[in-house]
Amino acid sequence: MDDFPDIRRARPDDQEQLGALWQAFLEEQATLDSRFAIAEDAMERWNNDYLLWLEDETHRIYAAEPEESIVGLVTAHRWGPPPIYEPSSEVYLDEIYVAPEARREGIGSQLVAAVRHWAESLGADRLRMRTVAANEAARSFWDRQEATPFSTTFTLELDSSDQAEEEDSSIGF
Repeated sequence: MDDFPDIRRARPDDQEQLGALWQAFLEEQATLDSRFAIAEDAMERWNNDYLLWLEDETHRIYAAEPEESIVGLVTAHRWGPPPIYEPSSEVYLDEIYVAPEARREGIGSQLVAAVRHWAESLGADRLRMRTVAANEAARSFWDRQEATPFSTTFTLELDSSDQAEEEDSSIGF
């Protein structure tokens, strides 16, 4: 990782600092779109899975540590399309987050470069990622990385309380 001096693979002792950044990422996403409400046990899940992800060679977590503290993280995993499509090797970039005070300093680009380097070492054909539609800053960031849109996901909000009542009445409740 000599090409990315501020970026390194995560270590077991980074769990708390990276967990705090991950939590901040989740909170920022929830602020942008309430459909990303954070589960009550989110940190419990992070703490449960973190060491497993570090040991799993199909996952990567990188930490951005330009000074004395970690200010960014990226998580990624190997991915491939369902078998109905032509086989390809991809890396899915799950989450990327840089603390607000460290943004616009090239750290996000270095985190992406580290994942890209890993993906290339695996012989992957492409990186895949997504962002919340309301996150203009992230969309602009991906444009600067020369990422291009691949698909668009739409949601249609349903009133589940009405649906449950209709379903219950149709089965005699």
